Amino acid sequence: MKPHWLLIGCTLTAAAQAQPLNQQTQAHYEAQTAAVQPYLPLKLNRFLTIKAVSFHNGGTHVLYETAAAEPGAEVQNAVDTVRQNSRLAYHLDVCSSRPPLQIISNSYWVQDAAGRLVARWANTPEMCGRKEAREKSTQQGRMVRKNVRLDESSVKNGVMTAAYTLTDRDFNDIATMLPFAVNAMKKQVSAIVCRPEGGMLPGLQAARFIVRDKHGKAMPPVDISPIDCMPQPAAQPQEGEDRPRRKAKG
Repeated sequence: MKPHWLLIGCTLTAAAQAQPLNQQTQAHYEAQTAAVQPYLPLKLNRFLTIKAVSFHNGGTHVLYETAAAEPGAEVQNAVDTVRQNSRLAYHLDVCSSRPPLQIISNSYWVQDAAGRLVARWANTPEMCGRKEAREKSTQQGRMVRKNVRLDESSVKNGVMTAAYTLTDRDFNDIATMLPFAVNAMKKQVSAIVCRPEGGMLPGLQAARFIVRDKHGKAMPPVDISPIDCMPQPAAQPQEGEDRPRRKAKG
């Protein structure tokens, strides 16, 4: 029996989809969904895990789970960030689809470990005609975590830019660690703009993330390019690791 979130998703998407999907659109999103399956469940951060992704009845459906028994402010901030990122990805990917691809709906659910609904939202074709969708802008000055403020986020000419402030950090206190912090951050933010199967989100050519401390001092910008989104090959065993050792003569 299908989970309740899939059943609800069928109803919502069927209502939002004005016309049957053509064969090219169907094949495109079936392939995208299939490419994600080997990575599931996919842990996004310490608050949220993607448990299931499906494509049916003309739309995609994503189920997130939080392990928190009583979701608090930190979980809500994580959910709000995922919601905003899903809107941005929708405007970049689905709204800008060119024929023969049709515009579809996306539905999202977040539940706790007991299966109780925490949040639910949908991105629908109607959003593509709105002014904020055309501008592809997001809210500014919004706290996305207890100590992280999103100051600016935009996409222009295929380049995504996002600026954050760490409201409780002074980079002068960790000056020697900044190069390591930049490398660590690059690995984290790549997940925002890179697809699991490789390549950047459709419509993106590059991304730049800027992080400032509480005094406004910025660490070196973190730039993401298509080469950073290339799938990493599996580590090869060192020479001699898989070879049986020779027995000593004697």
